[in-house]
Amino acid sequence: MKKGVTIKDIARKLNMSVSTVSKALNDHPSISVLTKERVKKLADEWVYIPNEAARHFKQNKSFTIGVIMPDLLDQFYVLAINGVEEVAVKNNYNVVVSQSHEDSERETGLIENMIRNRVDGVIIAVTKKTWNTEKFKRLNTAGIPMVFFSRSISAPEFDYVSTDNEDGALQAMNFLFNEGHRRIAHLMGPPFLRTSQQRFDGYKKALAQKGIPFDTGLVAEVDFTQQQTVDAVKRLMKLKDPPTAFFTFKSYVGLDVIKILREKYPKMAGKMSIIGFGNLPLIQYLEDKPMGSIDENSFQMGVEAAQLIFDRIDQQEADEEPKPKFIKVPCKIVVHLARKIKTAPYLRRSISRHLAPAGWIFGK
Repeated sequence: MKKGVTIKDIARKLNMSVSTVSKALNDHPSISVLTKERVKKLADEWVYIPNEAARHFKQNKSFTIGVIMPDLLDQFYVLAINGVEEVAVKNNYNVVVSQSHEDSERETGLIENMIRNRVDGVIIAVTKKTWNTEKFKRLNTAGIPMVFFSRSISAPEFDYVSTDNEDGALQAMNFLFNEGHRRIAHLMGPPFLRTSQQRFDGYKKALAQKGIPFDTGLVAEVDFTQQQTVDAVKRLMKLKDPPTAFFTFKSYVGLDVIKILREKYPKMAGKMSIIGFGNLPLIQYLEDKPMGSIDENSFQMGVEAAQLIFDRIDQQEADEEPKPKFIKVPCKIVVHLARKIKTAPYLRRSISRHLAPAGWIFGK
């Protein structure tokens, strides 16, 4: 394979010094217009590609942003990366994307790899098993800005971009209240994730605003595996007063609930109201849809995270350390199904006690 053209090749052909060719390519004012035209014409004909590595070395930048996400099978993260890339391209940056696969040790290795390769900034959605900040402090020590994206542990010293989790939970719960539900189960994420706590807080706040006592029996923690969701749903459905609706940490958990109800509780399949975070594009193609989703606007979250990273890169020479930012992107509820509640016979007693009064018609 032919070797790429270098500045030395162009200089040799035009009988010029390497320094003159370099200055001509960079429009240095000391070089005449005629010389610039000769150099650029030959460079174009020979498809000369500048040595970006050398330029980056001189500027002490890699012009690369690292992104670490748990799983790119999750459409939420793919949409977010699209937002990151849109901002990066405008800044002439590349984006390197890695997956942690919900493995905290793998996440640590990816961070170390990005430090060794001197990325200029890192955007990360932590794994469900991540609980301490030491690995992230290493990025700060190395002089590499970092932004938590969507998922974060409790670490107020770091920048964080998220949807408005508490407001999204309030929207989901109020929609279910308006549908007549009062026994609403919450399948929350790992408790050490700040995101899980914010959504849980919104769930409890909605109950309090409605004057409904908080029932710990209606809350279950899930780690996003289908088996743990199966166990949680089974326990909840065995309650004396089972839930009539589910509010889930994310829509993928809600889809698992739909599958479990269809297989284990077929009389309730299609009758249970389910809402989770994440308005996934795939939902429109499903026959068994959740009642609704919280649209987190993950693309805009990606845009905000990338813009914040570039702000931090620009501020690296500042005398004062910038204060951490917490950016909340507004979310909204998207309704996929709208229906009055019809229930299996064994749930009627629960519903008559816990649903809204007069005006609701229940299935026979």
